Amino acid sequence: MLILTLTFLGILVLGLVAEQSGRSPDATEGKLARMLASRGVVVAVFLVTFLLLWYSWAAVNPIPVVHDEMAYVLQAEIFARGKWALPSPPMPLFWEQPHILTEPTLAAKYFPGHALALVPGAFLGWPALMPLVLQSLSASLLFVLARRIASGGVAFMAWIIWLFSPIVLYFGPTYFSEATTTVCWLAGWYALLEWRDSRRLGWLAAVAFFTGWDAITRPLTGVAYAIPMAAVILRDVVRQRRWRDFAIAFAVGSAVMAILPLWSARTTGDWRLTPLTLYTRLYMPYDVPGFGLVSTPPAHSITPDLYQLNNAYRSPHVTHFPSTLLNTLSDRTFYLSVSVWGTTAGALSVFALLGLLTLGGPATFAFVSALCLLASYLLYATPAQWTLYYYESVPVYAYLSAAGLAWAASLIGRPRGAPGSPRFMWRSTRWSTALVSAAVMFVLPGLLSLQLLHAQHISDRRFLTPFHRLLGSIHDARAVVFVRYSRAHNSHVTFVRNTANPESERLWVVYDRGDAENSRLLSLAPGRKSYLFDESQRRIYLYDPVARP
Repeated sequence: MLILTLTFLGILVLGLVAEQSGRSPDATEGKLARMLASRGVVVAVFLVTFLLLWYSWAAVNPIPVVHDEMAYVLQAEIFARGKWALPSPPMPLFWEQPHILTEPTLAAKYFPGHALALVPGAFLGWPALMPLVLQSLSASLLFVLARRIASGGVAFMAWIIWLFSPIVLYFGPTYFSEATTTVCWLAGWYALLEWRDSRRLGWLAAVAFFTGWDAITRPLTGVAYAIPMAAVILRDVVRQRRWRDFAIAFAVGSAVMAILPLWSARTTGDWRLTPLTLYTRLYMPYDVPGFGLVSTPPAHSITPDLYQLNNAYRSPHVTHFPSTLLNTLSDRTFYLSVSVWGTTAGALSVFALLGLLTLGGPATFAFVSALCLLASYLLYATPAQWTLYYYESVPVYAYLSAAGLAWAASLIGRPRGAPGSPRFMWRSTRWSTALVSAAVMFVLPGLLSLQLLHAQHISDRRFLTPFHRLLGSIHDARAVVFVRYSRAHNSHVTFVRNTANPESERLWVVYDRGDAENSRLLSLAPGRKSYLFDESQRRIYLYDPVARP
């Protein structure tokens, strides 16, 4: 109720200020409009986004929590050492970790684009740096793009709606790869606008670069992005016969894509076999696009916790068929709307529909791209609640909401007796005060969501934080900690961990494989004291597998 009250209060403020603007047709918000048009406000958007999402993360140097995050951070640390992959650890079965290959090399299964983007943070010892930088770049690009195709007021409103959406407050401060692909989407769109205005080769090359990087980060997302991009560019190239420019841009994109066979060759030993394909074959053969459940068993033996995880991931495939796609689309659209507009209890989704009435060429293109993303993932069986797959499209929906609010304000605030349709009057600077005032009011329900998701990030670490404290109680120079999972273990969390410096790592945290196998590993690590972590008892104690009966 409080959220709805604050939201309607913001809408009321928008209407009142817009109405006052209509009473003073000669008034302008010159000072405010100039501020919104400045470079300084773009810097402010970057800094505020950085600090707010860092606060939402609820830690100075947050640890990766779920398997995907751990895999990306590990691969970034490997890249920071100047390597594509590391040699397999001794007795690889002990180090088996979801989404990470331990044979024939040690590496994450995921495509390398995001991990490469995380390298500066990994090199500095602060992995959280680059996710925060990437999210802040997305915020700045959203603001610049919305300001370019609409106005500063619309851009400010779109940024506020995006920043305080539940999906951004929750998934923004994480190590997931959508941070990189969102920057690729927005930066590529900006480069496309510049190229179409100036026809300078550099901008077309930038489009190709960001499209290629998108593809080497999340291939299916890259395909959804490239389809409308290719349609526009090829049309312009054919009409204006810019084949030389197209060839150079294609070479740039191909150079980026050439990272993939090199990455594969250095990781799996075969340039045609990606780590993702190999991992899927070994551990998750069902985890592929398509319909129905692939019943092929894993080619590799799997640990009990991975078996539990596979059961959770496999379930959506059982009911994923062409005949169920309409229901699937409906469910995913519903949860996506909650993720985007949940902060305002869905009230702003109505204005997003109004925003469709304002679509010009660039906004239509962005909206089509968002629909392509939603449609492309219909090929893949995923839980409807897992809306992260559509994260790149959230700026589009935030813009539509802002544009719809601005359109409504222009109807209210049209100067008395002004001729013509008010449809695009919000593009002028007249409504800057109304839009900025309403956006400031929308911050209030946003702060409530911020506090809730700040607490959620703390809660997400409740399984790992006590474990890390227990590890901190081990003061031996070198030790091995064998992890014995409980039957009630959370399948989305792992205690076993691989590192980018295994030979110098003080603590090896490995899987408990029974006294006999544990003894074999210890024989390969002379001088390392041995401990056992029993999750059911939530404690670590000294452990000597040789002395046990």
